[in-house]
Amino acid sequence: MEFDEEMRAGRARLRERQWSSAYACFRRAHDLGHDVRTEHLAAHRAALHTAWCARRPDRLLYQAVFLSFAALTTWGGVVTDPVTQEDAR
Repeated sequence: MEFDEEMRAGRARLRERQWSSAYACFRRAHDLGHDVRTEHLAAHRAALHTAWCARRPDRLLYQAVFLSFAALTTWGGVVTDPVTQEDAR
């Protein structure tokens, strides 16, 4: 599957209130879209929303931290390696 397909599948699972399945779709979308800033951040936001809907404080905290980190490390649309600060693509 591609990023957009996983995001659509995740949103469909959200509408069906299938929280675990939705979260899994968004995690796969994250992996597929990791090198594209907008996709990477969208996957984290969707997973954060899913964690909120599912009332999962552990996942809420995890996604809030990683969404913040992702936003900082993808500044300017370039995915950077957090250690070397070089373009990770």
